[in-house]
Amino acid sequence: MSVKALACKQTERCTNSSCPSTKNDNRRTIDSAFVLFYPFSDAKTNISNNGKASLESFAPSGANILFEDNTKNIDNVSCYRPCKFNVKPKRCYYNFKVEPTIQEDGRPAITINGMTPGPPIQACVNDIIIVEVQNSILNQDITIHWHGVEQKGTPYMDGVPMVTQCPIAYGQTYKYAFVATSSGTFLYHADSVSHQSDGVYGSLIINQPHPLEPHSSLYDYDRSGENTLTVAAKFPELLTAKLEDVSKLKPDALIINGDGDISKIFVMAGFAYRVRLINAIAIECPIIVNIENHEMKVIATDGKPTKPVLARIVELYPGERMDVVVRASEATVRGYWIRVHGTGACAGLVANAMLIYSGFNYTAMLEENQNDYIKTNWESDLVVDGQMLESLQDQNHVSEVKSVYLGIDRNVVKVKDGDIDFRYISDAIPKKPFFPAAFALHENGVVQINGKSFLYPNVPILLRPRDVKQDMYCKVGEEDKQVESQCVQVLDALEGEVLEIALVNEGFGSNDSYTFHMHGYNMQVISTWQNPKDKPISKQDFQKLNKDGKILRNLQNPPVKDTITVPNKGYTIVRIKIDRGGTWLLECRSCALSSIPAAIIIRVPEAIPKTVIDSLPKCGSYRPPDVLLN
Repeated sequence: MSVKALACKQTERCTNSSCPSTKNDNRRTIDSAFVLFYPFSDAKTNISNNGKASLESFAPSGANILFEDNTKNIDNVSCYRPCKFNVKPKRCYYNFKVEPTIQEDGRPAITINGMTPGPPIQACVNDIIIVEVQNSILNQDITIHWHGVEQKGTPYMDGVPMVTQCPIAYGQTYKYAFVATSSGTFLYHADSVSHQSDGVYGSLIINQPHPLEPHSSLYDYDRSGENTLTVAAKFPELLTAKLEDVSKLKPDALIINGDGDISKIFVMAGFAYRVRLINAIAIECPIIVNIENHEMKVIATDGKPTKPVLARIVELYPGERMDVVVRASEATVRGYWIRVHGTGACAGLVANAMLIYSGFNYTAMLEENQNDYIKTNWESDLVVDGQMLESLQDQNHVSEVKSVYLGIDRNVVKVKDGDIDFRYISDAIPKKPFFPAAFALHENGVVQINGKSFLYPNVPILLRPRDVKQDMYCKVGEEDKQVESQCVQVLDALEGEVLEIALVNEGFGSNDSYTFHMHGYNMQVISTWQNPKDKPISKQDFQKLNKDGKILRNLQNPPVKDTITVPNKGYTIVRIKIDRGGTWLLECRSCALSSIPAAIIIRVPEAIPKTVIDSLPKCGSYRPPDVLLN
């Protein structure tokens, strides 16, 4: 049966009590009257009057075939299973309670069901993932973003506050639901950098039938439930609890799959294993990974397959994922260290996991000093990162592109104390340029795009675009028309267009590199360059390089990614095919740690049905802090 035919199969469900690695037994029954339409080119949501959003139906692109889920009392069904042809997709139900918790080591954390990382989500392509999120953080609002998930047909499930939804207030519950439309290694996390850093994150793995995996011949086992290493950073105190600037607060430890026992990957000599690596750190902390005495064969980045590349060391930037194949080829049957070293803001931090051959007693390894950095001959090897890879399939050549320039730099906004106005501004008060207090608090400036800081709209722009105050907007490339330092930076595009976006890290105000994440769309990374002379690069410099033909573009087989790094005093150029509507954020996540976001919205016309908009939870009196004072 074809993959498309699988869409015309009745769905089953699994509760989070039956999904893997869920420590809490929060069993929950679901009303069996769940109506589902396939395939899923468009989506509609019906929401109950209690403010809980739920996905009820998917409008078909072909024949309107109705299937009803009459499955009952299935408590032992898990969505983590071998994905096969000719079987029914399932509904994978998870119940997340996000709350402050004191961990075993005495440190506070923000956890999901008492765990950090949260429950791993495992599903197969075409499954429906349903996550009910309950916010139990006093006086805090949250949303959950599904990092790398395209949200085809469900742009309002992307999890960006005041862009795709209203925030989830304390004591409220929001139900996310979306179709797992593509396989790969993903993650989920709180949209807030502080909440993610405090513990709200987890892995999200979408599998597919083994014959469809392009690199299945390279490995014998793909145990995504056991062989996924999710790396995070721990801070000495909660970022969420601090009112002052937290951008200078550094992590003091790296952890792999949480702060419990050392993670272990068990292997049998002579066999090859697929291992999934996730950098779940929210701040600017790239990590490098190596496995003692073993090579890795990189086969995917950000969930997309690549041409295989051998590596002794791989590098992942915040939010990046990488799939590698490790062959248990050592003649000596023992345990080998998997070492993760932090760079950037995590420089000097080390975390360890174990690669253990069958039959070896690994207790002796626990007595070793795990943090010793043992210099070996692999240190001189090339470090492989995601932007160096090549896509598995050649890309179609595009003759026409819409070129966009995004100048990224740390700028000092000159603010006098008298310019900062903490009053609730009304129409009765004469208007004047508004400067958030954070501008004055950061002596070295804030990261901006084209000289502006991002402003969250007064209402969710995807759902109620006409209600966004027009004086908040500024169009990308026309920012000089906006007198305010903050604005809703919008790049308008149409379906069928191809955007070529040059992200240029100009480097006049800082020596930092920046990681950007694209919501909703994948990006073809066609060029990355850093000035070898370590000199800043202006817009005029970039345009001259481009005019003189000195910018090399890989248009044949560029890697396809959703998370990229823009090197200091250099650029990264990406192409995005606009193939569906929505409002999608392109953001520098770590830049938001200073409380002044650096992002733009790619806005593509999308008609969300009024019934959906009316039934989604409303924001009530909620306004982002910067909007309240604007």
